[in-house]
Amino acid sequence: MKRLLLIAVAAAALLAAKPHKDGYVLSAEEGISFSSGTSLEEWREIHTAHPGNMLWVRRNGRSYLIRDETTILRARALFGPQLALGPEQEAVSREESQLDHEADRLEDKEDARTPAEEKRLAELREKLRIIARREKELDEKEEALEREAERAFWPLIDSAIRAGTAKPLGR
Repeated sequence: MKRLLLIAVAAAALLAAKPHKDGYVLSAEEGISFSSGTSLEEWREIHTAHPGNMLWVRRNGRSYLIRDETTILRARALFGPQLALGPEQEAVSREESQLDHEADRLEDKEDARTPAEEKRLAELREKLRIIARREKELDEKEEALEREAERAFWPLIDSAIRAGTAKPLGR
């Protein structure tokens, strides 16, 4: 019992000492938004409180708002390669949806499938496997691009904090 109490106290101390996770929301009026380290609820709250072009960050447990256009443009440029994947991702998603719909129609058919329908279903399943691999590759590429962008992003944010461009918020 004594050991369990010590473990609980140590865990509580670790949780209390753990700094808040860094996070950001980068948003533009045209609907482009990037975020990391925030919940959906927090993201909505930030967007409601700070509409338009803005960059909200939580760094070392403190929240900041950046409205400086140069800093926002530099931050957005870092995520440009990731954003450029969007059309390809959407095309793959559309193709997958169309093939899924056709495969579902054949699989859910009430009467027995003809040999031609069985062949088509096999073709669809193979195409869906290829698409799943392509989606995985795109997801991995997107994650790598995000990591690369964030390596340059945080030094940009630290500079904005030091320069006073990032305004502290009372969160």
